[in-house]
Formats: sequence, C-alpha cells, structure tokens
Amino acid sequence: MAKIRVVNLLIAAGFILLWIALFYLQIISFPQYHQLSQANRIRILPQPASRGRILDCNGNILAADDLSYNLLLIPESRQFPQEQISKLSKILSVSEEELKQEFSKKYTLPFVPLLLSEDLPLEQAVAIGQLKYDLPRIDIQVVPKRVYTLGNVTSHILGYMGEIDVWRLEQLKEYGYKVQDLIGYSGVEEVYDYILRPIEGGMQVEVDNRGRLSRILGIKAAKKGRDIQLTVDARIQKIIHDNLKDKTGSVVVINPQDGELIALASYPDFDPLVFQKGRASLINPLLNDPDAPLFNRAISGQYPPGSVFKVIVASAGIEKKKIGSSTTFICSGELKVGNRQFSCWGLHGEENIRDAIVHSCNVFFYNLGLSLGPQLINEYALKFGLGQRTGIDLNAEATGYVPYSLWERIRRRRSWYPGDTANLSIGQGGLLVTPLQIARMMAVFANGGKLIKPVLIKSIENESNNLEPLSRNQSVN
Repeated sequence: MAKIRVVNLLIAAGFILLWIALFYLQIISFPQYHQLSQANRIRILPQPASRGRILDCNGNILAADDLSYNLLLIPESRQFPQEQISKLSKILSVSEEELKQEFSKKYTLPFVPLLLSEDLPLEQAVAIGQLKYDLPRIDIQVVPKRVYTLGNVTSHILGYMGEIDVWRLEQLKEYGYKVQDLIGYSGVEEVYDYILRPIEGGMQVEVDNRGRLSRILGIKAAKKGRDIQLTVDARIQKIIHDNLKDKTGSVVVINPQDGELIALASYPDFDPLVFQKGRASLINPLLNDPDAPLFNRAISGQYPPGSVFKVIVASAGIEKKKIGSSTTFICSGELKVGNRQFSCWGLHGEENIRDAIVHSCNVFFYNLGLSLGPQLINEYALKFGLGQRTGIDLNAEATGYVPYSLWERIRRRRSWYPGDTANLSIGQGGLLVTPLQIARMMAVFANGGKLIKPVLIKSIENESNNLEPLSRNQSVN
C-alpha cells in the first residue's frame, strides 16, 4: 500500500508540475512568445526608390540612377537544387562550385530571400526571367544604380557613393539610415545626401509557418530623392578636363558677378563607380596612388600664389596712398634688403604701378611691400578672402595661410624681418592659397570691388517637383 501511495503522489506531483509549466507558458510568458510569433510570421519586403538626379546649369544630367538587376533566391532549405545550379551556372558563366559557395555563405533561414548575384547584365537577367517556370523560387530584383554621365570629368565635384560605414551609421541611424545603405562620401553626393536620398517604401506581408506569402498587410509607397541643379556648365567642364589630362593641377572658372562656379576641375581624377562596387582590388590602388587622384586640388590644395598676389599689394598701396599712378621705382634686376639681395626675373628700369603689373616686376613690389609693412599686407590679404574658407558647398576645403598674424608670431616664437616682408610682397614667404581662393580674389577686380561667395548649387527640386532657384546674398565685403 505504501508503494502505491508513493507512486500516486509522484504522478500527482508530475501533473502539478505540468500544470504549472503550462500556466507559465500560456499565461505568464504569453506576451513574449506572442511577440516572437508575430515577428516570425510578419515580414517587410523593401521597395527601393531612385536617388535624386544631379543636373548641370543647362539641365544636362550629370548623375542619375539607372536600372540594375540582382539575382534573388528564396531557398526552401540549406540544399541548393542541383538542377537550378546547372542552369544558372551556364547563364551566369560561373562554375557550379562558385554558386554553391555563394549560396552557403549567404544562406540564413528557409524562405528568407538571398542575394545570389548583383548588377547582372541585361542579357543574363532576361535569360533567367525566361526560365522562371524552370527555376522556381528564383527572381530578378530590379534596383536603381548610380550612373555618372561624364565619369571622371566631374568626379571631384559630384563625389562618389559607397556603402555606409559603422561610424556614419551610428551618427545617422535615427534618420533612417541602415546597414548596407549607399551614402554619399564626397562632393555634392555627400554634402546634399539628405536631399538626394530617396525614402524607401515596402510591403508588410504575413507568411505561413513555411515562410510562404499568406496576405499583404500594408503598403508604403517609395518616394524618389529630390533633384539638384548645379551652376556648372558640363561642356566647359569637359573642355577644361580634357586640357588638364596628363598634368597635375586644377582650374576654377567663376562668374565674378554672382559667384556661380562654371567649372571646377582637378587632375588626376578618379572613377566614382569604383567605390560603389566596393571592391578592395579597385579601391586600394586609388588610395595608395602617389599622385593622389582623390585629392581635390581646387579646394584642398594649398600653394604659394606667387605674382598674382601682387594685385593685392598694389590695391593696398593705392588705397593707403603709399603710391599713386605716377609713383615709380627703379628696377636694376635686384634689391638689397638687409644683408640679402632679392632678385627680379628681369631688368626693367623705371617702372610705375601699371608697368610693374604688366611686367610683374619684383623690385617694384619689394619696395611697395616694405613701405606698407607686413601688418597692412596681412590685413588686405584677409580682406580679399585669403586665409579663410570661401564657404563653397563642398567638404574638405582648406583655409590657406597668411603669415604675420599675432597668433602665428607668438606660436612660432620667431622675429619678423624686412626680408620676410619682401618675400610676402611677391606672394612667397609662407603664404598659401587654394586655387578657388585666387579665382574669388581676382573676381573682386572684375565686379567693381565685391568679395563674393562661390556657389555650386543653382536650384533644388521642391515638393511640387519643380526646380526652385536658391535665394542668396552674394556680396561678402
């Protein structure tokens, strides 16, 4: 009897434990498992949209999205059917082993779409589409791909696209950016990414326990990015680019009245599509090239201006009444300053300001610079926009450098000598400028004395899908 009682107690205890477990699973843990169940049966199928176009001043397309074809597979299991492998191998011209490896690498769960191959040629996409009934669970996904009409010609203006990195994702995820998104990395593509970027749409669908579509729960329409029109003239940009080939340098063409940039070229340049493909074998040579093709010399390169700086010294001399139209200096080919001889490239004799500018006479400007002094030269260089960013709509713009600031003298702990002033007077002696700063400086003489802000953006597409000109006040000083 005692044994029977023990057995009955054990059976009763088992039922009690089973009841407690069922109560815990069905009542206590219901919200958690319900949420997991919902997540398992509800899927989001994204619908991509086109990025905004970039146009030149005449409406010619510089950058736009074209159609790209991706090969999607919706697997039933970890096994890739041999019949499908054989057919795809012939169409794609890749070995069966490569396809198997790609499948194994990307497989996650049954019925979860797997990207087997990207950017297929149209002929291959059509061939696969024609075999749709022979290749079940294989689909061609049409997605936008960035295309640059002029290729390398506008690479430093437009920049390039690439997959978002970890740092940028952390900064931008609250704005809807996600893993594997393409994002602008330089040029207009980077600065105006928030305008060009489309709003992705998609379908919310319900699937059964095998991952098959049961019903559509909701649809969110995709919205294309907004177009941007530049001030750049594609025809002039290409002419300049072609003339820069095989040289190292940059050219800036600016409208002196309103600051619109007609062309901005830097050479060597690069193919912006290299980064979109994301292949290290193509990117690394660019990064390691000693000629630095990614470096935008027009806005980031800093160089001694040389003789073009003499017009600033001349302006300071006239405005401060250190010279007049009849003031002359004798050029004997050199000038002794302290215990050093400062040379001129020629022997010009007696020169007034007009002659000195025409002949680019160093001796005239040594004399004028010494009479002005370094403080006034520094002051006028800053008035003409040197030693500071212009504010162009591109990142990585350099400030340049104008010597003889108080901070610089304190930091370097060095004295300033008359010879330093002589060098500064002809655009040497530590003075550094960007090509864009010089174009802006020369525009002052062409527009009657206004220091303008260079602009690259002419208009931006508004909510009514019309290009709306930007309002701006160009005069800085």
